[in-house]
Amino acid sequence: MASSNLLNVLLAILSCAVPGIGVVVTAMGRRTHGRAAVIGLLGCVALLLEGLLRLGQTIFLRTIVETVGLREAGGVLALLGLVSFVLATTGVGLLIWAVVARRTPQPAAPGWQQPQPGPQQGWQQPGPPQQQPPAGPHQNPQAGPYQNPNPGPYQNPQGWQQPPT
Repeated sequence: MASSNLLNVLLAILSCAVPGIGVVVTAMGRRTHGRAAVIGLLGCVALLLEGLLRLGQTIFLRTIVETVGLREAGGVLALLGLVSFVLATTGVGLLIWAVVARRTPQPAAPGWQQPQPGPQQGWQQPGPPQQQPPAGPHQNPQAGPYQNPNPGPYQNPQGWQQPPT
């Protein structure tokens, strides 16, 4: 009997630890996620209270039965079960609401700009631009300095990004 009680206590502690971690994570995310993080924080607090109620019920079950008697203990446990149900349902509902809630819009990070539509430029080596020799009749002018003038089966097909010439 003691091992099952120990398992119940361990599970009740876990049901307190997970929402406790959720409280910390959502509190840290308030600045970036705004209202959604606050709603998630409230949901985690409700689940934490439900876990604490379950932990207290598990630890003090024998005391409850000895204090109020076996008949009245059923009513007390039913009331605790009802409160636990309301807290768990509220907590899960708030977490679902937090997932679908609108986020506070964030300004773009400094130094980052949204890519502009149109042809993209590849990486270019710093330094003065190098002059290309004129293309002869046997060279492909689209090939560029680092590509084979006769494309093989494993090279980029026409239309892929080519370095500027």
